[in-house]
Amino acid sequence: MQVLSDLRILEHIGLTRNESIVYVELLKTGPNLARNIARITNMHRTSVYNCLQRLHKKGLVAVSNYNNHSSFEAVNPNKLLSLLKEREERLMKVLPALNKLRDTKLYTKHEVQYFKGKQGLKSVYDDIINTSQDYVGWGPEDKIEKLLKYYFLHYIRSRQKKNIYAKLLYFESSKGKAHTKSPLVNVKYLPKMFYSATAHRVYGDNVAIILLEEEPLCILIRNKAIADAYRKNFHILWDIAKK
Repeated sequence: MQVLSDLRILEHIGLTRNESIVYVELLKTGPNLARNIARITNMHRTSVYNCLQRLHKKGLVAVSNYNNHSSFEAVNPNKLLSLLKEREERLMKVLPALNKLRDTKLYTKHEVQYFKGKQGLKSVYDDIINTSQDYVGWGPEDKIEKLLKYYFLHYIRSRQKKNIYAKLLYFESSKGKAHTKSPLVNVKYLPKMFYSATAHRVYGDNVAIILLEEEPLCILIRNKAIADAYRKNFHILWDIAKK
């Protein structure tokens, strides 16, 4: 349901689930008393009041006095963008220290890494962006977009911002579909006989092999010779593919 989807988004930017429920309910009802929100949400009044206090501290709820009772009102949802920006700024302050830890001699760079689940798949696509190099790939991109949904829109915008170009091979059944029309992408098509449930991305000295299931699995190989070999295989397929 759309409401549940909205609540998950609010949780991603730092609200607890109960805070998200209370905030959304205030948006729907307008200024209200804690006891009314508790009745509507079927939450204990103490829990609701604690949520309201935290939301007020975050600047998401305004408090006024109504007949000697505190009335709570949700502020403009655009405030959520400010909240997200603040979290990003705090993270940016500690990133140099975190990267310094990673770059110490105690850190060993593995040539093969495994990533499980949707968050792991996002890590691989973040790595493509961080590498800032053009890449090639093949496989059912529409499945990746369905798995990653909102994140994939962020990925496309980030790729545009860094002017990262891609050559991608899709299957003939994908012709005309939305995922084949991404910006900065050159596309060709392969016959159905080449279909596989795996996708490949070759970028820099890295090869990502992605098994596209409900719980995706990705093997990331960091090796120049292997990346060059996969890139050669891609160009063989590219030459026989059609526009």
